[in-house]
Order: sequence, then C-alpha cells, then structure tokens
Amino acid sequence: MSVSQLSLRDIEYIVAVAEELHFGRAAKRLNVSQPTLSEQIKKLETNLELKIFERSKRSVQLTGQGSELIEIGKKILREAEAFLSLAQNKKNPLTGVFNLGAIATVGPYYLPYIIGPLRKAYPQLELIIEEGQTDELLQKLDNGELDAVIASRTFDESPYRVYPLYKEDFWLGAPADLKVKLRGGKVSVNDVDKEHLVLLTDGNCLKDEVLDFCRIPRKSNSKVQASSLETLKYLVAAGNGTTFIPQLALADNKKMKGLISYYPFIEKSAHREIALVTRDQYSRPDEIRLLLQKMKENLPKF
Repeated sequence: MSVSQLSLRDIEYIVAVAEELHFGRAAKRLNVSQPTLSEQIKKLETNLELKIFERSKRSVQLTGQGSELIEIGKKILREAEAFLSLAQNKKNPLTGVFNLGAIATVGPYYLPYIIGPLRKAYPQLELIIEEGQTDELLQKLDNGELDAVIASRTFDESPYRVYPLYKEDFWLGAPADLKVKLRGGKVSVNDVDKEHLVLLTDGNCLKDEVLDFCRIPRKSNSKVQASSLETLKYLVAAGNGTTFIPQLALADNKKMKGLISYYPFIEKSAHREIALVTRDQYSRPDEIRLLLQKMKENLPKF
C-alpha cells in the first residue's frame, strides 16, 4: 500500500474506533453508518496486511501493532489540523478555538485581567480555558489537547518554548490574632513556624515552591492541607496555622475580614515566576506572539 492510497479519513476512522472501542459510537461520532465504517476499516486492514482491531460480539480491542498505529495516527491528525489552522489564521489571527491551560493557583486571579482585553481585541477568538495542575496540563500540551499553558516555572523547560509573564511575591498569611515576629513590618522565612504551615495538597507546584523556599524536604506533609488557595485561606482564618499566599490572591473575602493578616517577606527570593508555555514546534507562533503581547499589555500592577 502506498502513501497516496491512505487518506486522512481512514486515519479518522481507526482513531475514533480506538478511542470509543465501539463501532456504533464511533460511527455516530463520525456521522457515518456503522456498516460503512466497519467495511472501510476492514479494507484498510487488508491493504496494510495487519489487524488493527480484535473484534468479538462483546468487545473491540486494539492489537499490539494497532496501538502503535493509533498513536502515530493521532499525531498525523493533529498535524493536519495545525496545517489547516495555520492557513486560516494567517489571514485572521486569533480566530476560532484556542485551548489555554492555567494552573489552579494562577487561573482565578490572573485570567480576569486578560479575558476582557482579549475578547475586545479578537472578538472571533473562542478561548477555551482548562484549569489543573502543572504536570497534567503539560501532558495535555504535549498531546496537542492544549495550545498553551500559564504555569509557574517549576518544571523542566527544555522541551518547551517559555515566555516570561510576571513575577509575583509570596506573602505570609496568618490568623489575625497570631503574634508574628516582624522586622521593619516584614517577616523572615527564618521566623516562620515550619511545624504549623498549612499547605496545598501534593501535585500543586505552589506547595513545592513553599517547601523549597523554607528548605523543608518535599516528602514532608503538613497535618492540614487544602486543595485550593481559597480553602487554604479558610483554614488559616480558622486558626489552623500560617501559609504562603501569592500576591494576586491576597484579596480578602469580606466575610473573613479581620480574620487573616498578610505580611511581606524580607527575602527577595520569596516570589514565583509565571510564564506562558507552548510546544517547541508549535505551529502557530504568530498567534502566540499576539497573545503574549496582549497579556503583557494587561499585566496586574503589583
């Protein structure tokens, strides 16, 4: 079988069946009849002289060789989509769908600064935002499910293109009635009670940054943990200990007014760096430059 005999539609067929593991669902997804889908895949298997799927009345499973083909097929489809997207967006940049990931400790606090300006500048842009932890977002970036990710620079940057956005100071959040040792209105990391730190759960890069800054082994766990910055604040307000809060997240919930006090650190290293991350060979670099420009024009003022 030659390359000229292979069509993108063939690849769409086998990828859909591989993802659904059901011919009926795959046919519905592709808007074709099940007999047409089944016949086309059989024809492809015959031409390739190998079995992609093992079929029974109860199930559909990928063969070993089929699994390898599907991974390559997915990459081919992503590149084909990038080919069309690049051609279309050369005329009208930042139109259509753009999938943006943001780590959970940045998204709710930074995205409000840029969503309005982006919509105003690019009204045909359909910005799809996904929140998550750094590792899972970068995995989706690698797989082509995301176009870019906003993340703290705590990961291996070598496989990516990284565009710095801003630096953000850490502040100590403490119960308002707790006496905190201050030096000129600031606190030193050396005076932080490491035994009573309230931290985020594992997987949050902010937790690792705090442990590194405090020189606490990463395997250490606090007795009280939270899955979000807002819950972290509630735990501090309830008197469970102190914590580190990025500057953009300092805004108080009115109902907690008077329950938490925030203190800047003496140490200049008490900050994190936020960046926009894309794949090294991302097919729409011009769009990234436009996106980055608009983001930098609307940075929060610290």
